[in-house]
Amino acid sequence: MGAIRLGENLISKQKITVDGTFITEYMPSAPEMYVKIYLTGMYAALSDPDNDFNTLALKLYTDEKTVAEAFAYWQEQGLIHMDESGKQAEYLPVVSRSRQIRKFSKEKYRAFNDQLHAIFPNRNILPGEYNEYYTVMETYNIEVEAMLTIIGYCKRLKGEDINYSYIVTVARNFAAEGYITFDRVNEKIEELDLLDGDLKAVVKAVGKRVIDHEDKRLFAKWKSFGFKPETVIQVAKQVKKGGMQKLDSKLTKYYELQFTTLSEINGYESRRADLYELTKKINGIIGVYYEQMDYEIETYTLKWLDMGFDAETLLNIADYCFKHGLRTLEAMNDTLKKFYKKGCITSESISQFVSEAAKSDDEIKEIFEAAGVNRTVSTRDRDYYRTWTYGWNMPIDVITYAASLSKQAESPIAYLNAVLAAWHDKGIHTISEAEKAGVSAPPQSKTETHVVTDFSADELNAAFAKLNEEL
Repeated sequence: MGAIRLGENLISKQKITVDGTFITEYMPSAPEMYVKIYLTGMYAALSDPDNDFNTLALKLYTDEKTVAEAFAYWQEQGLIHMDESGKQAEYLPVVSRSRQIRKFSKEKYRAFNDQLHAIFPNRNILPGEYNEYYTVMETYNIEVEAMLTIIGYCKRLKGEDINYSYIVTVARNFAAEGYITFDRVNEKIEELDLLDGDLKAVVKAVGKRVIDHEDKRLFAKWKSFGFKPETVIQVAKQVKKGGMQKLDSKLTKYYELQFTTLSEINGYESRRADLYELTKKINGIIGVYYEQMDYEIETYTLKWLDMGFDAETLLNIADYCFKHGLRTLEAMNDTLKKFYKKGCITSESISQFVSEAAKSDDEIKEIFEAAGVNRTVSTRDRDYYRTWTYGWNMPIDVITYAASLSKQAESPIAYLNAVLAAWHDKGIHTISEAEKAGVSAPPQSKTETHVVTDFSADELNAAFAKLNEEL
C-alpha cells in the first residue's frame, strides 16, 4: 500500500495541468499503462485524500505491482520522487529532457559510440539519444555488447529510421526479464525469432504488416499462459479494432478466467449476451448502475455461476440483499459465499433455509410467551437458543417448560438460562425427568409447521442472522 501526493509547488494550483513537455518528450516512449497510471495518479493525489497504490490499481483494472513499477519508471525519468521504502510517490514538476542530461564518461562509452555509428552509418545521433542509451545501460546494468545487440535487433525489426525511444523501451523490457548480458540477450532473440512463423498469421489477422518486438513479447507471454498458436490466431481474427493490445487484453482476460482452449473461449463468448442481461437485472434489483459491466461479470457473475448458483437464484438473492439493506455487489458476494458454505445454491434450498430460520424464531417466540416476555427476538436470544438446543441438547418442550417456571422471575430469560444450565449439569433432558425433580407438568407445546413463501422483514432478519453463524 503506497501513498501518492503532489509536490508543494503543484498542490497550490488546485487543478491538474498536463505539461506539454510531458506529452511531447515523455509520453511517446513510455508504456501505455505507465502513462495511464501517471495521469490517473496525479488526479487521485488531488481529488482523493485516501488514495494509495491499491486504490489506483483498482481504478485502472491492474495490480499494485504494476503501479509500483510505473512509479519506479517515472522516477527514473525524473518526474516522480519515491521514498526509500518505495511506497511513497511524490509528483515533481516536468523538466525538459534537455535539462536533465546526465554527464557520462566519454572514454567509458567510446567503443559503444563507434559501434553505434557502424549500426547507423547515415544517422545523425544527437546528445539526447546517447544519453538515453547510457542511462538505460547504467540503470539496469546492461552490458555494452548486450545493448548493441538489442539495438541491432530493433533495427532489423523497424529499419534504419527507428526512433531511439523504441530501442530504449525494448532494452528496458529485456532487462525487466533478466536479459542484460550479451549471451542472454542473444538467447532471448533467437527464442523470439522462432515464434515468427505462427506470429505472422496473428499479426496479419489484426491488420498489421510487420512484426515488432512488442508483438514477439506478447506472443511469448500468451504461449506461457497455455494458449496454443491456433487458438491465438482464431481469437485474433475476432478482434475488430485495437490491434495487438486489444488481443492481449482479451487473451489475458481469458487466462484470468481460466479459459485456454478455443471451445472454452467460444462458449464464454456465446453466452456473453446472457451474462450482460443477468448482470443488468442484478444491478437493477440491488440498485446500482455501471455503464461498463465487463469487470462486474468477470469479478462477480461468472464466479457465482461457477459456484453453482443459477440465474433465478441469483436474482432471488439480490432481492433478499436489497430488502436487508445489503445494496452493493460486494455485499451480495459475501452473502452468496455464506449460502455456499451452508450448501444452499438453489432457490429451493435457500427457501428452505429461510423457512427454517423463521421457524427457529417462531420457537423462540413461543418460549418467550411461556416466560411472559413480550419483545422482538434479538441476536443474543438466537445465541441462547443455539446453546440450549445444539449445545445442551435440550428439547423444545423442556425449554418451554423451564420458561413457564421463569415467568414470575424478575429477569425471566436470565432465570431460564440458570434453570436450563442446572438441568444440563444434572443430565435432565426430558419432561419426565423434570417432573421427577418436583415440578408440575409443562403446558402443551406447539408443534405445527408452516411453509414460508413470502418472507417478512422479521423472517429475513432471522435468516441473515443464522447465515452469519460460524459453521
